[in-house]
Amino acid sequence: DNAAKAEKIFTDVTKKYEISAEWRTDEGDLLTTVNTHARYFDLVILPQDNPDESDLVPAGIADKALLDCGRPILVIPYIGAPEVIGERVLIAWNARREAARAINDALPLIMNAKEAKVLSIDPKSGPNGHGDIPGADICLHLARHGISAEARQTVSKEVNVGDAILSAAADDGADLIVMGGYGHARIREVVLGGATRHILKHMTVPVLMSH
Repeated sequence: DNAAKAEKIFTDVTKKYEISAEWRTDEGDLLTTVNTHARYFDLVILPQDNPDESDLVPAGIADKALLDCGRPILVIPYIGAPEVIGERVLIAWNARREAARAINDALPLIMNAKEAKVLSIDPKSGPNGHGDIPGADICLHLARHGISAEARQTVSKEVNVGDAILSAAADDGADLIVMGGYGHARIREVVLGGATRHILKHMTVPVLMSH
């Protein structure tokens, strides 16, 4: 029954938005299946962990797919999402590889954004940092794609970086957050960074992440 309902939702959405897509069914370990099929598509859409539905979707599926599937993931909050995504976009920018990749992966979603803001938190100067004006260079990159973006910066102080991003998204009325998904090695495995893990746990709007 769940598979039939999911397929109907999929069909309705793809027809409504005229999306080129195909429906696939498979059996086996969910994460392995997601990773296998993800590599043949542009974007992976996954749900945020929902403690009330852990029997339907294993906890941590988005975390693991982010690090393993090789594609950008769009995570939808379990509390729901706006009908239109990408009109008011908040881009979390820290001048790192993952953030640069996330922005390019998100271009098709933000091309027609009514408002795009680039947020730098605790920006660092220097050749490997944000440059003389934090966010200016990436805003110029977006402008080359016809996207007018405003550069902003803030200091996190005692606030968790993840909370700072979510707070800015709420203040701006953002319907999409774009950010790099970070991981670091720890005893033969890669684990999510603190801000990435915090956003996936506490997100209130859809988040596009790339690793």
